[in-house]
Amino acid sequence: MEPNASPFRRGERQIQERLGVGDRLADLGRRVIRDYMPDQHREFYEHLPFLLIDTIDGIGRPWASVLSGPPGFVNSPDPHTLRINALPVHGDPLNENLVPEVDVGILGIQFRGRRRNRLNGRIVAAAEGEIEVRVVQTFGNCPQYIQERDFELSSAIDRVDEELPVERLVRLGESERAIIGRADNFYIASQFSEGRHDASHGVDVSHRGGRPGFILIDDDRTLVWPDFAGNFHFNTLGNILLNPRAGLLFIDFEDGDLLHLTGAAEIVWEGEELRAFTGAQRLVRFSMEEAIRVIGGLPIQWRFRGYSPSLEQTGSWEQVASTLAARAEGNIYRAYTVDRVEKESGNVTSFYLKPSADERIPCHKAGQFLPLELEVPGVEERVLRTYTISDAPNGSYYRLSIKREPAAKPGLPPGIASNYFHDHVTPGTTLRAMSPRGKFTLDTSSTRPIVLASAGVGITPMVSMLNQLTQDSVTCGGKRQIWFVHGTRNGAEHAFGPHVRALQQGCDTLQVHIRYSRPAKGDRLGSDYDSGGRVDVDLLKSLLPFDDYDFYLCGPRPFMEGLYSGLKSLNVPDERVHFEFFGQGGSLCRGRAPPLTSAADTRPVSISFERSGITAVWDPSKGTLLDLAEAEGLRPDYSCRSGVCQTCATRIVSGAVEYLEPPWQRHPKGKF
Repeated sequence: MEPNASPFRRGERQIQERLGVGDRLADLGRRVIRDYMPDQHREFYEHLPFLLIDTIDGIGRPWASVLSGPPGFVNSPDPHTLRINALPVHGDPLNENLVPEVDVGILGIQFRGRRRNRLNGRIVAAAEGEIEVRVVQTFGNCPQYIQERDFELSSAIDRVDEELPVERLVRLGESERAIIGRADNFYIASQFSEGRHDASHGVDVSHRGGRPGFILIDDDRTLVWPDFAGNFHFNTLGNILLNPRAGLLFIDFEDGDLLHLTGAAEIVWEGEELRAFTGAQRLVRFSMEEAIRVIGGLPIQWRFRGYSPSLEQTGSWEQVASTLAARAEGNIYRAYTVDRVEKESGNVTSFYLKPSADERIPCHKAGQFLPLELEVPGVEERVLRTYTISDAPNGSYYRLSIKREPAAKPGLPPGIASNYFHDHVTPGTTLRAMSPRGKFTLDTSSTRPIVLASAGVGITPMVSMLNQLTQDSVTCGGKRQIWFVHGTRNGAEHAFGPHVRALQQGCDTLQVHIRYSRPAKGDRLGSDYDSGGRVDVDLLKSLLPFDDYDFYLCGPRPFMEGLYSGLKSLNVPDERVHFEFFGQGGSLCRGRAPPLTSAADTRPVSISFERSGITAVWDPSKGTLLDLAEAEGLRPDYSCRSGVCQTCATRIVSGAVEYLEPPWQRHPKGKF
């Protein structure tokens, strides 16, 4: 390979460029992808009881296979060679495909330590149970989505070539569906070639993991699964982009059966199912051509120890069906029980909500909010509110961290909902909530350094994002530089202080700066807070060299407008600045609302706001009608900006309203 050449194949580079990570990954790839095995990789393979291998059959179809043996059956005499002393299982396609000078993809995976290494190479020799592979490319993979298991070799480990029952199928039967239905991982083989002498030529075999049921059996020949965030290499998807042929291997950990499938795969980039599947970046649809089931083919017994922590941030097909049904039928409130209540500061308290039934909850995306329907004592009508979920997706609970809101002005009542929570909600209280929603969410596809800047209770979505980012830095090889900058009045009003400091101690890519505007007598500079004053762009300039960052902002209006103006003065593009107000906010991009694309009429339309007497012309470049009203200097009430809480519901005098996306909440007749 040329010194400055990308180690990635054309399809991989196309996906990386599509997602805006091409330049960063090219540099990273040149540092981590090698044409030899480091000593730790060579040692790693020697401890494995099995190995995954991808080969291509005589008509160009990839097959994922497995080789097994007592630890030590794989060894590396030198950094450029891998030797395997094993015979293929009876019935495995590898028996026909394993010949000298063929390309192979190899995956070594260690369930107990949640480690894996990839190797692409070429068979030098293969005879009588001895296989020698010459290394072409090798690199480590992150441990995401690997479930922990212990193994024990069975007595059949020395007799893998003995004849076993084998079934060849063109459709999935009941037994095969059962294996796929309970699978929490599988392996996918793929191929790419633009010339035998190209450095990127070859085949791959990759691991995919999820909770049982993460593979949708669409019919007796079609499977669909989510593609979660990973290391951005896109080895498999890059191959599929240009060559759809693929092979799958399912290992039945209960009975030892091996289920091999070969067929064609396609990447699903858009769609309602994708948007409804929490954690999915894309979907992959696989159409089977042929299947081989080897009964009792793997002579290893397994004991499950636990799921990958990364799966806490992912959904399920059951939740997708529930979400789509809710969208079709209108919103459904579900009952949740307050499991515990924790004080975060003098005026912020966290409430942990768990479903009343013993079931998993719809996973949210970091930054989203939860719509609630409250029955407040002394208030006749139901009170609708939305509160940000202040913890990373976990599938078990929602944490709402709510600030007690005093009266806005003398003589006015205090915040009805927030004071209800602080005064009446205790462990055991039942609350009703819809599923999470909101578009102010963490972009998990980005690898750029990230700045999370907040003020006051605007810290809640930032803590959710920070928790996810620090979890990802532990579970995935790609570590993202994080700056967490927060401003508050003093220590009494500082929520999550110890938590954030603890995260900083455990994450070497996290930098934290806390600023108090009015430090109290007992607040310690250098411990409780790092500087005095308010968070502004001058503080950001003093903390970090301005580069290509992603900025996430949340806080009161003066904080938001000051930071946004400061970032614009530094020529930070709009697409790098993500923001959300708490309370009443508005659009920061004055005159530059996100453009909309209507499926029907996109001609300019005259809009009259009766109470103010203002008439304005709307077209798709003006964003929503709420954006238009704010651009005209109006300040209509709103809370969620998503059509959920009905705070901004407005009577339609004449005309009709078109929604680009169906609203989550049915609006009263005559309103939108």
